[in-house]
Amino acid sequence: MQNLYGVRYGLIHRARSVQNRLQGIYSRLRMKYRAFLDSNVFIYAFEFPDSNSSKIIDLLNDKIIEAVISELVIAEVYRYFRRFHEKRLADTFRKYLYDSCTVVLTKDVEYAMSRYRGQIKERDLEQLTVVKEYGIKYVISYDRDFDNVEEHKTPKQYVELMGLNTSDVEY
Repeated sequence: MQNLYGVRYGLIHRARSVQNRLQGIYSRLRMKYRAFLDSNVFIYAFEFPDSNSSKIIDLLNDKIIEAVISELVIAEVYRYFRRFHEKRLADTFRKYLYDSCTVVLTKDVEYAMSRYRGQIKERDLEQLTVVKEYGIKYVISYDRDFDNVEEHKTPKQYVELMGLNTSDVEY
């Protein structure tokens, strides 16, 4: 599948230098970095191609990181693109999410959601539960509701953590 971001901006393989810089680290570890990506990362990456979120998606497209998402993330991203763009783009984006991310189903974490209720707003409870129950080290989000979550990193913080140059914006 052609890179979704490249379709719009003509930047099909712009992350090659990122891949080259991280290749040494990646080969030593022989594993991907795993992070939960909130819906706003995908949306900001698309809308702002020079953002830190876009750099994270470049890492995902180059298979340097493994993105874990929930069904709720897919629904939120789809709803956004359906509302502000066109149905065809929303459908393409949904397929991209299923093809490039590990999707945790709501039914697989429903039983544990009550353990984390009250730690975060109800709308973000599913995401927090996935992160905690699957032992995911980072939840990448520009949503301030995650500020008190130990695993939370903004897109800029995560890009810094990966040793890359950041954009000026936090997202």
